[in-house]
Amino acid sequence: MTVMILAFLHDELNGHHFGSEESFAFQLKGFKLVQKGPPDDSKIDDYLDYSSDDTESITEEPRQRFFSLRARNLDDVPQDTLPMVPWLSLFAAHSVIDMFLALKVFMGRVDARLMQPALEERNQLKPIPKIDKTKINDPAEIFTILQKKYPGCMYDYSSRKSAIDGGFWFDWMADCGDGFNSSYQVARLLAQQDITVEHNGVKKKLPRGDFLVLGGDLAYPEPNERSYEKRFFRTFEDAMAPPPSFRKSKIATNKLEICVKGWDKNKCFEEKESGDVSAVDMHPQYKGPSTFIVPGNHDWYDGLVTFTRFVLCRDFLGGWLMPQQRSYFAIKLVEGWWLFGLDCGLSSDIDIEQFKFFADVSENALRESDSVIIVNHEPHWVTDDDWGKDGDQRSERNISELMETYLRGKVRARFAGDLHHYTRHVPIKTVSKSKQRKRSRSLSPDRTSRKDWNQDESCRSERIEPFKEDNKPELIVSGGGGAFLHGTNGFAKDIKVGPKHLKYTRVAAYPNENVSTYLGWFIMYNFRWRGWRCDFLFASLYLGIVSSLIPLCGIYDDYEEFNPENEFWWLCVWLIKTVGTLCIRVFTSERFSLFCVLSFFFLTLALQSQEARVKPAQRFSLVFCHFFGHIFAALTCLVFIQCAAEWLVKDNIIILSSDTEKHPFTRSEGGLAGSLYDEYKEHFYPILKNFISWDPSPSPPVSLDAGFMTSVLMVIKSGIEIGRASLEFLFSHVPLLKTTLNIFDLPTVIAQNHQDMCSHLCANSVECFSSHDPMQFQSIKRELFVPYAAAFTLYFIFLAVPMAGSIFGTWLAVTLNIFKSHCDLAFSSLQIQHYKNFVKLHIKDDGELEIFAVGLRKVPTKWVKDHQYDRDSKNKKSALLDPSWSLNYPSKWIPKNPAKNQDPVIIDYTCIPKRRIKQY
Repeated sequence: MTVMILAFLHDELNGHHFGSEESFAFQLKGFKLVQKGPPDDSKIDDYLDYSSDDTESITEEPRQRFFSLRARNLDDVPQDTLPMVPWLSLFAAHSVIDMFLALKVFMGRVDARLMQPALEERNQLKPIPKIDKTKINDPAEIFTILQKKYPGCMYDYSSRKSAIDGGFWFDWMADCGDGFNSSYQVARLLAQQDITVEHNGVKKKLPRGDFLVLGGDLAYPEPNERSYEKRFFRTFEDAMAPPPSFRKSKIATNKLEICVKGWDKNKCFEEKESGDVSAVDMHPQYKGPSTFIVPGNHDWYDGLVTFTRFVLCRDFLGGWLMPQQRSYFAIKLVEGWWLFGLDCGLSSDIDIEQFKFFADVSENALRESDSVIIVNHEPHWVTDDDWGKDGDQRSERNISELMETYLRGKVRARFAGDLHHYTRHVPIKTVSKSKQRKRSRSLSPDRTSRKDWNQDESCRSERIEPFKEDNKPELIVSGGGGAFLHGTNGFAKDIKVGPKHLKYTRVAAYPNENVSTYLGWFIMYNFRWRGWRCDFLFASLYLGIVSSLIPLCGIYDDYEEFNPENEFWWLCVWLIKTVGTLCIRVFTSERFSLFCVLSFFFLTLALQSQEARVKPAQRFSLVFCHFFGHIFAALTCLVFIQCAAEWLVKDNIIILSSDTEKHPFTRSEGGLAGSLYDEYKEHFYPILKNFISWDPSPSPPVSLDAGFMTSVLMVIKSGIEIGRASLEFLFSHVPLLKTTLNIFDLPTVIAQNHQDMCSHLCANSVECFSSHDPMQFQSIKRELFVPYAAAFTLYFIFLAVPMAGSIFGTWLAVTLNIFKSHCDLAFSSLQIQHYKNFVKLHIKDDGELEIFAVGLRKVPTKWVKDHQYDRDSKNKKSALLDPSWSLNYPSKWIPKNPAKNQDPVIIDYTCIPKRRIKQY
């Protein structure tokens, strides 16, 4: 219990486990409650909080919101934030049970992706016939037909270009729904109109993308209303506010209409030639940023119910418009580029309806020279290789069929999340080793030269034969949107991808393998603090293992006989021998301890990783070492406490209260509590007695005619005298200290009851160290055994729990860094909120695709209100607000203590050319 409290305080004060809601008490020092109002109606907008949790319109907030806590420097702090998810805890186990029931019992084999097309209202009663390209040559007309055929799935950005460089920018981020600090920092940077990044001494401004693609896992650990609101929508709303008319309870029945009431509509929409912005589909005229989301595995754990309600039936994610109506989509970009968002569900593949949709789009809307970017949640090119899947077990068979037929030669890049780090794999070309090494170095983020900002030598146009050459896209994993960090050292550098086993190699990783390995070894120490929620499980299993073995009568005599000289090495030998004897006893006669031992074995067996790279012999060795380490630790703690109980008596440290004739430990009446109390009475009580001595003569009454200060001093003096009198009464007439010492005199309780039980069990010279007579043991009085077991349990937990956590953390570190497995379990226990990443993509005028991977070494843990936060500033000519995405400072909070290592940096850069058609 003490260790748990210390761990709690350690993480509390360091701001790791808890958000501002729990740790707010520590920040109240120097704060004062201030009433701001009531303000007049003209200033109400100055107090609006667009990130509130109420379901009514924001303009209808109650007046009590005008009361707030304000620091002396007028800084505010975010409230009601959530910490990183504690994965190794009973809380997570509860979520696992809920998800299992939802998937296996209630949801069954129902696939929500099959229901989305069936529930869509079609504009036409009859199916739209196949497009005849001989009759329809206009790409815009073809696109319109496909939009009507697949409503809510297709979007056109081909006419939009950046005002800065004439290109087109969009953003990618995945796995964002975890702790507030990391999730908000990434969302805040994505909300800025531009961010300044630095790499190798070169600075560059990267503008905000026209749309943001989210790669799934929007909220952890399970998809429910609370996690979506607190861990997902809250962070984006604080980063960039939605329109004032936004209501969380609203269900969007028609996403073609965009409601921006409260914002200046002229700044939100582009006028058509007729000057009318009230078109049926307002999305093409909308100037603000949008977001498109593919669901992840955590979004699927309730059958996509929460995702449908909060994403497909809401209008805004903060200041980002959410136009999509299905969980998959196709976006037409500039310069012949397309983006396909795939929903792989929990089957690691797209369903037949998706296949038909993307096949139809690829066959009719894509030209021969077009290029495609495919995004989905899970990077199966990494996970399949990691788990050794091949043949029928291989994932993405429908996706592979789509890429080999309808998209052959067109897929230039693939993006995924799920793994919370950044990596980029490129195909290995069949060239000489020297050129291959040179190619890898040119793509490495550590060796990017200054000229790479403007033009990369590797970004050359390639001539291809469409539908004949294989797809060899660059494979990018970027899942650093806010969830706990995954190291990169647990995954292979060289992988084989797809049914043809194309060879790929990793050319960029963040954090790199050295940092990941260091963090992996850090688990040995840090799991004790991060994994304190597992203490209940460890304590229960350890107690179950030793519960049938107590008391070990005569164990200290056995030790003295074996090692009379108290030599260390003989102590180790005796300990191993004793533990072995106890193990034999468990397997031969102690049924409950045997049950707990077998439970522990199957638990360690279930926890052992099944990665293909770990050989069966290595896997069995890891299971045995992990299992035996815990058993040895539990029995060692038992031996230590039992030896200590008998040693305290034998060395006269504790004097028992009664004599026995059969047992060798006979002492006169006494106890540890009595010894401590005698010591206190002899050395400390005279000092305290002089301090609390009290003169019973009454104090003169306080005169009302006296001065104010004199009256105050007299009242204070009277209070001190009353306190001293109370202390003297407690110390002199109430045996408070002696009673407390007797209650908490656990060593004496253990030693006394151990002595009495052993006298009973070992009566008539019966050997009772290696075994107990069941009949004799059952005859022990309950009032003797229960206090002994309770006192023993407290000491045992105090010793065993730290050892159990250290053993488990060491096992995780060894399996991760040496055997390259258990990356997910190991890093989820650390809950590292740093090393975040996201990606900004730029399509240049010549059709080349630039990819800027942005990394965050550290994320802030303390936030204050941004004084330049002008989200609610009014237009000078009207009472309408400027859209939040048009403001220079759209985010509500900024770091309280900004540092250099919190600045965004470029961790990888590459340029992918658009393929050109061979001319014959």
